[in-house]
Amino acid sequence: MKVVIIEDEFFSAEKLSNQLQRIDDSIEILAILPSVESCLDWFRNNPEPDLIFSDIQLEDQESFELFRQLPIEAPIIYTTAFDQYALHAFKQNSIDYLLKPIDLDELRSAIKKYENLEYRLLKKGLKLQPEKPKEGFKERFLVKKGSQLAVIRTSDVAYFKSDQKLSFLITFDNQRYVIEQTLDQLMDQLDSRKFNRISRNRLISLEAIHKIHNHFNGRLKLELNPPEEEEVYVSRDRVPQFKEWLDS
Repeated sequence: MKVVIIEDEFFSAEKLSNQLQRIDDSIEILAILPSVESCLDWFRNNPEPDLIFSDIQLEDQESFELFRQLPIEAPIIYTTAFDQYALHAFKQNSIDYLLKPIDLDELRSAIKKYENLEYRLLKKGLKLQPEKPKEGFKERFLVKKGSQLAVIRTSDVAYFKSDQKLSFLITFDNQRYVIEQTLDQLMDQLDSRKFNRISRNRLISLEAIHKIHNHFNGRLKLELNPPEEEEVYVSRDRVPQFKEWLDS
């Protein structure tokens, strides 16, 4: 197994390296990277590892910035001293979240989780990481911005909604644009791992989910980022597939 450790504390990186070797001496540590800048340089010039161990607060930025800038497919085990990042980490290919100081048995369990996931996918003829970058998903939208045209990257889209026969694109910085596509058409154009149709009139990004509440009559109530004035629900008939999507 080839791994990369993203960690800006020397002793933490060294300890994790030693723990990994104790668990499996065939684990190959390809790089120890202390900053987002060093990560961007490394991942742009090297094949992805099988698994990433990542601290969150690095010497320059939070490691989430790396995964926002690059479409990294490798699964991630987060290692941090803080628990407030758990929901955000869950959205970033995370298969586990370990709090420092890292317990050897918990680390062993996290690696076992990775190995079990890989085994299940191989039985289905799949891999944790595709051999080639995924192609065919819509990468940007051309929108009208006043008297000008603007290009919005799909990664900047928080959610789509339909209202009175119009479709709207809403970005994470709460800019709203009318688009030509219907939500049905968008379902065929977007990566289903990142976007989910939660109701007849709303299609949301995983990144846009802030909080999830159980609600009356089997529905789920969502708090989104950016927030909406009206209440947002996962319709009852879509709740099972929504939970499966979150847990995939």
